[in-house]
Amino acid sequence: MVAGGGSVIAIWSWAIIAAAQFGWVSHITAGRAAVVVGVIVGVGSLWWWASGPRSLMRDRIMVLTPLFLVTGPALIGVHYLGGGLVVAILSGAVGITAAAVLGMAWSGRRAARRS
Repeated sequence: MVAGGGSVIAIWSWAIIAAAQFGWVSHITAGRAAVVVGVIVGVGSLWWWASGPRSLMRDRIMVLTPLFLVTGPALIGVHYLGGGLVVAILSGAVGITAAAVLGMAWSGRRAARRS
């Protein structure tokens, strides 16, 4: 439920960025909306992932999907609001983190198949 709802909100965030590119809303408005949605979805996903028993964290990796889906529009929003170098740094950090989470999910599935 968290992954699905967050993913729908992330797709909506991409639609806001697209609307700004078509000129239907201003870049500033789209940037503000994307950053706010990114923060809310990101914090919610991380909180939901971290809550609960520590031994089950690998099973809850799916709730991090909205975090990575909403990162793109949020970084574009920061760019619209005037962030230059900040966008590049955050983009690299999110990419590395996404790769690490994918590695954790992959190793968890491989370990489950072996046993």
